[in-house]
Amino acid sequence: MLNMESGIVSVFTAMADIPAKDWDRCAGPDHPYVQHRHLLALEESGIASPENGFHPRHIILRDKTGKVVAAAPAYLKDHSEGELGVDLGLAMAHTRAAGPYYPKLQVEVPMTPIAGPRLLVCAGENEAETRQTLLAALRQQAEKDSASSVQITYMTAPEWDATETAGFLKSEGNAYVWHNPGANTFDDILAAMHSRGRSKVRRERKKVAAEGLTYRSYRGDSLTAELAAPFFEMYAATYNHNKTELWHNLAYFEQIFNTMADVQDLTFAYKGEELVAMQLSFLSEETIYAHHWGHSGDIRFLHFELGIYQTYETALAGGKSAINFGTTGQHKAERGIAMEPAYHSLWFRAPDFAEIAEFGIKRKRAAAAKERVEENARLPYANGAEKESGR
Repeated sequence: MLNMESGIVSVFTAMADIPAKDWDRCAGPDHPYVQHRHLLALEESGIASPENGFHPRHIILRDKTGKVVAAAPAYLKDHSEGELGVDLGLAMAHTRAAGPYYPKLQVEVPMTPIAGPRLLVCAGENEAETRQTLLAALRQQAEKDSASSVQITYMTAPEWDATETAGFLKSEGNAYVWHNPGANTFDDILAAMHSRGRSKVRRERKKVAAEGLTYRSYRGDSLTAELAAPFFEMYAATYNHNKTELWHNLAYFEQIFNTMADVQDLTFAYKGEELVAMQLSFLSEETIYAHHWGHSGDIRFLHFELGIYQTYETALAGGKSAINFGTTGQHKAERGIAMEPAYHSLWFRAPDFAEIAEFGIKRKRAAAAKERVEENARLPYANGAEKESGR
C-alpha cells in the first residue's frame, strides 16, 4: 500500500482479491471488457496467469476516506503477446541501449486488442486529477518491479491526452470501426454506397443466400456454457487453418458464457445440420464488438455475410451506433468500415532510451496516419472516402 498526496494506492496480484463491486464502480456498465467478471475469466482460465507470462499488478486508488475512486488493470509481462505489434522493434533496441526490456508493466485487457478505457475513474470524481494519480502510481510500480516501462494500449482518446502531461510518449495504431451515419435499414447503408460498392455487397449476399444456410442466435438465458465446446472447436480450427496463434482457451469461453451472457451475442451458421461458421460479439449500450469469428472455409463470402452484413443488421435492429471490427482485415474498408486511430502510450524508466524510442514512435504514428488515408480512400461511399476520425 502506498500513500500518495491525493489518496491511497493498493496493488493486487489477482483480480479475485478485489471486490467486484469496487472494481465495477470504476469500470462502469458500458465497457464489458474491463468489467471485473471478464478480467477474472482471463485470469482464472489461465490466459492471464503468471505461468503464461502475465503477473497481475492491478491498481486500486482510494481517497482519504477509504472510498475506491479509480482502478487500472495492469500486468507485469514477460512478453508482448496480444498487443499486435504496439511496441514492435523497441525490445531489441532497449536491450542494446538500456538493458533488459522485460518485464514491462502493461495496462491492458490481456489478449484483447479492442479499444476502451484503461484508467478507470468512478463517476463523479475529477477525471483529470485522478488519471494523473493513477499514472503516477503506475510509474512507481514500474520502479518497484524494475520494469523497463509502463505501456498503456488501446485506450480512449481523453486518456491518451492525459498521458502526455505525465511524461508518456504517445503512439498510434489503427482499428476498423463503423459508425452509423443515420441509417435505419440495410438498404439505407447500400443507398449511401456508389454503384460498384452496392453491386459487390448484393452479389456476395446473394451467393451466400443460395447456400440455404440457417442461423441460430444465442443471448441472455439461451447462451449457456454448453455452447462453448462447439464454438471453441470451430474457433480453434480457424486459427489452425490460418496458422496463427490461439490466444484464448475453452475454459475462458465456458466462463464468460456462464457469467457474461447478458453482454454477448453468439450466432451459429448451419448447412443442414453441419455447423459451418460462428461469430461471438460483445455488446455495450452503444457498440457491438465483433470480436471472435470462425468458419469451416467451405462457403465463399460467408465471412462477410455473417461477420459484417448481418452485424450491420444486428446493430440497426438493436439501435447500436457503432461496431468495432478490430484491428486487422483489409477486406473491411471496401465493405463500408472506416479505419480510425487506436491509442497507445509508453513511459520508459531510462530517460536516455525515451529519446531513442520517441524517434521510432513518431515514425509509427506517421505510418498509421498514412495507412488510414489509404484504407479510407477505399471506402465504397458515393460521396467519396469518409474523413478519418483521427486527431
